[in-house]
Amino acid sequence: MSKKLGLLNRVIYWVNIISALLLFVSFILPYIPPKKFPNLSLLSLAVSPLIVINIFFVAYWLFKFKKFVLLSLTAIVIAYFHFGSFFKFSSTNNPTEITNTLNILSFNVRLFNLYETKDTQKNIPEIISSFIKKENPDVLCLQEYNKKIKIDFSEYPYRYIHFRGKNILGHAIFSKYPLINTYSFDFEDSYNNTLSADLLKGSDTLRIYNFHLESLSIKPSVSYLQEVDNEMLRKKISTRFIKQQEQVETILEHKNNSRYPVIISGDFNNTPFSYVYHKVSESMNDAFVEAGNGIGATYLFEYYPMRIDYILASNELQILSFNTIKKTFSDHYPIIATIGWD
Repeated sequence: MSKKLGLLNRVIYWVNIISALLLFVSFILPYIPPKKFPNLSLLSLAVSPLIVINIFFVAYWLFKFKKFVLLSLTAIVIAYFHFGSFFKFSSTNNPTEITNTLNILSFNVRLFNLYETKDTQKNIPEIISSFIKKENPDVLCLQEYNKKIKIDFSEYPYRYIHFRGKNILGHAIFSKYPLINTYSFDFEDSYNNTLSADLLKGSDTLRIYNFHLESLSIKPSVSYLQEVDNEMLRKKISTRFIKQQEQVETILEHKNNSRYPVIISGDFNNTPFSYVYHKVSESMNDAFVEAGNGIGATYLFEYYPMRIDYILASNELQILSFNTIKKTFSDHYPIIATIGWD
């Protein structure tokens, strides 16, 4: 280290090394099952902040000591190509030979805010209903659907709604086109679930999955993270990541037996840097990566934008458009994509 560095810059230099090394370690996370290294998998939640921190160090050293720029700059460049673009400029695909399209909207509605007490939240069911009518998707995948709330979905004559026992929390697929071969995975010891259905449009059949992988059960606030016991939080999240892996393994076994092109939408409760996202997105196109813009945040975590909701499509399908709808009807943003095929 240069003798010209003062005490403050020496501290910054070592913090820089640690943050860059952690970012380098994160490059192997998509390939390491949480069952084998549950604690290491937690790092996937910190990749976005690590990228931001390393960008800061690049800017800082450019003004201070340019020779120290290389470490963080290398980490950022590798991250960009390894994880795919973590920031997208506005783009829309416009292929010329598309004869069929399907518009799909995915939304975790948080039980239509059943347990929210704020006055501004009381009419959320009506607001969401109006919003859906305005967007008018062909297929609507809802997570944390509430059987007690009555909403007019008459535009969708075909539907698969599933609840387990007396639980008011369920999941639903609404469609303007016929649904056959419906199936619920009914994850063991979990309120979360995933549904599948084969959708018939003309002479074509597509398999639709509505994902809701194991929830982390973390309050989306910095104050909660400051107050909660760190060891308890570590055990909770690592256990949930293991359950997510088990759930994904079951779903993929089902998906790999499909004779039809597949569309996956829903709430993964994990980031694009995780093992479960990597496994699910193999041989699939991520609608945000193909046609999104910005950072794609879908979950309202305080000061920390997270993308945990996705729409993916088989390689034989084309992503024509994608949009994250920045409406705060829930703790998630709705996402919508148009998918086409010949």
